[in-house]
Amino acid sequence: MTEIKQGVTRPRRMRLPLKALKTEPDDFQFREFEVTEDHVRSLEDALKSGAELDPLTVWKRDDDDFVVVDGHHRHAAYCASGHTKPVPVVVHECSERDAMLLALRENSKTKLPMTKTERTNAAWRLVCSDHELSKAETVSATGVSDGTVAKMRKTRRRLDEQDTPLPETWWEAMRVLKGTERPEWDDDMKEQMIEARARQLDDAAGKEIGYMAERQWEALAIVLERRLSSQVLGYVLDELRFRNEEDDFETPF
Repeated sequence: MTEIKQGVTRPRRMRLPLKALKTEPDDFQFREFEVTEDHVRSLEDALKSGAELDPLTVWKRDDDDFVVVDGHHRHAAYCASGHTKPVPVVVHECSERDAMLLALRENSKTKLPMTKTERTNAAWRLVCSDHELSKAETVSATGVSDGTVAKMRKTRRRLDEQDTPLPETWWEAMRVLKGTERPEWDDDMKEQMIEARARQLDDAAGKEIGYMAERQWEALAIVLERRLSSQVLGYVLDELRFRNEEDDFETPF
C-alpha cells in the first residue's frame, strides 16, 4: 500500500495517564469490531507478566483532547488489567482529516491485518466524509481498487441526488441503490452481503461461541452437529480448510 504523506507536526513520544485518553471508534476505528477479545486477553497477559506494549498512536485535538487513533486493543488491555501508571504514546498534532488518514495508515501496519470488507467499508466512510479526499487519496489510504472507489463516489452522488441518507457500510449502500436502480449483482456485492450477514450472526452469538470454543470445544461440536445438516457442516469445514490452507488447518472434530 502506498504510504500517504501526512500533514502532521513531528510526533512526540511521551507518557499519559489512561484517564487523559479518549477513544472515538466511530471516527478512528476502521475494523468491523472495535476490539477482539482474544487479542485483548493476550495483551493483558503480557502486561501482567511485566512486558511493555508498543506506544499508542494519539491525535491531539485543538481542544487539547488526546484521542486514540491506533491501539484500541492495547488501550482496552490497559483498562482491563487495572493499569494505573501513565502509558507510552506517540502524539500527533494535525487536522481531523489527517488524523483519520493516520489511523488508516497505522491499521494497515498492524499485526491484525484489516479484512477486505473492513478496507472496503473504510473507503466508503472516506467517500462519505466531508474531508473531500480525492479518489487517489482514498485508494492509497485503503488499498481498495480504483474502480471500486469510483463506483462508491458515483453511488454517493446518486444517493445525494435522491436525498437518501448515506448508509454506514458499502454493502448497505449497494442494497439501497439496488432498491432504486436494480443493478446487476456482482461478486463484490455478494461478498459484502456474506460479510454483513456474518457480522449479524457474530453480534447475536459470536461471544458465546468463542467462549465455549475455548472452554469446551466438544460442546460446540455437538451444537453444530445438531443445528447443521451433514451437507452444510461439510461446506463449513471445506470453507475453513480453504481459508486456512496455508496454516495447515486441522479441525478439532
